Amino acid sequence: MYDRHFILWAIIVGLFVKFAYVRYLMRLSWSRGTVADIAMNSASSLLNLIAFPVAYLVWTLPRLALDRVFGTDNTAPVNWVALLLIIAMISAVSDAFVLRFLFKQRIGQKRFWLLYVANVVCVGVAACGMGIYGVAHPPTA
Repeated sequence: MYDRHFILWAIIVGLFVKFAYVRYLMRLSWSRGTVADIAMNSASSLLNLIAFPVAYLVWTLPRLALDRVFGTDNTAPVNWVALLLIIAMISAVSDAFVLRFLFKQRIGQKRFWLLYVANVVCVGVAACGMGIYGVAHPPTA
């Protein structure tokens, strides 16, 4: 399977980054923070099954406008970065819902954006891993 080589690293980074978030920013205990971390990563992982198609649909109209104005195409880096940022937002929203409804934690605007940055890091690790793997193992025709 193509994604197994980089998805493991993204999950590991996600567990550590989000654990630091729930432990130090949300001030949860070690045990409750661990459970919250696992719940958040599980919810994000399940939601990420549909996050890319949703992100692609959300980015379709802006992508078409940018492509028309600047003469870019689907493979332009701006399109991929935008998709990754939208996927990180979807994950951050799911993590915020888990913290709010399962752990009764209020997340203000500043903490939400920090959670978004944590998700950008996780999505960035996955994207870098995918890019490195793709360069090392180019598809054959």
